[in-house]
Amino acid sequence: MKVIVNAKVVTPRGLIDEGVVWFDQGRIVACGEARDLTPSADAELIDAEGLYVAPGFVDIHCHGGGGHWSFENPAAFARFHLNYGTTSILPTFSYNESEKQIAEGLRRILQAQLDTKAYGRSIAGIHMEGPYINPKYGAITSPIRPVNPTEYREILKMAGEQIKVWTLAPELEGQRQFMEEASRYGITFSVGHSEAAAETVLDCVPYGLRIGCHCTNASGTTPSPSRYAGTREVGVDEAVLLSDEIYAEVIPDSEGRHVRPLMLKFILKVKGADKVIIITDAMDGTGVNDAIVDVNLIEKTEFSPAQAEDYMLGGSLLTMDRAVYNMKRHTGVGMADLFKMASLNPAKVIGIDHEAGSLETGKRANLIFVTEDIQVRKVFLDGEMVHVHNQ
Repeated sequence: MKVIVNAKVVTPRGLIDEGVVWFDQGRIVACGEARDLTPSADAELIDAEGLYVAPGFVDIHCHGGGGHWSFENPAAFARFHLNYGTTSILPTFSYNESEKQIAEGLRRILQAQLDTKAYGRSIAGIHMEGPYINPKYGAITSPIRPVNPTEYREILKMAGEQIKVWTLAPELEGQRQFMEEASRYGITFSVGHSEAAAETVLDCVPYGLRIGCHCTNASGTTPSPSRYAGTREVGVDEAVLLSDEIYAEVIPDSEGRHVRPLMLKFILKVKGADKVIIITDAMDGTGVNDAIVDVNLIEKTEFSPAQAEDYMLGGSLLTMDRAVYNMKRHTGVGMADLFKMASLNPAKVIGIDHEAGSLETGKRANLIFVTEDIQVRKVFLDGEMVHVHNQ
């Protein structure tokens, strides 16, 4: 039995200022007030030294890191993000990968999940961001292909049980049939890179649409001209904000390039902390050098949308610890709500909240020690301490 003492324990219900967490054989045994839980004499005590003890981050939208694309070297990718406190992660494909790259990448990820080392246990499934998106939206560097039943059935056959999220543009021809077939695998759908009408988005909710992909990014524009002069139309983002069934993903970079700080506050006010998910949307170059900026810029190509400038936003160079800190800095939200958005909500939407996302009895002992400004000091995966980047 191991017991974390002298901790500020972060739970979905709030902070426990003088808290303890007990875990044994990779599972949380108890979590609560120190005065209510007295460890046995033979327990191994771990002094948190007054730090916050919180659930490990759950990143459901991450393409790469540490110099690796998630689909090319999933083990190294997952290990890199584990260093920064992400104990559950979805390697994420994009709309730029070819059919061959997707097939080979799926095989690598499925194999990596079987590994008994730490990084294999942190891979919680797969996120397909595309390939069936609207070619008008996104940092597109290769031809966008239409919805293809032959292709998606092959993907589902190969990895359907492990695909947790599939991002799509609902307005595309053939998308409804695809959703009907893919929903049999329990896949959660995400609307993104789309200019669907709000009504079209909401019509997809019964099929399992539960996520607004990186809200306010590549999510269409308010149609202009309006049906009625001088009035505002509604689109993808408005549908995401309106529906109680849909979570809003946000990328909180330091300067508010992806989502302006006022927009972050607005999304949080409308949706509430129970329906916002913090993601990184990180690219392979994350952590490779000491970049001053935390956004990823991609040079425009012949395949890029017409409205693209010379350089386009193409994801971020964030790790989850910095994304969570930025969310705190931009919105002033407290620790309990931060970790709802960074851990519990993403775990819920991909169906692993019985195992991860919060510090509760019976769940995996995936936890982190962090400072007030979300500097990660210790990481535990299934109760085993993992070396972190700054230690």
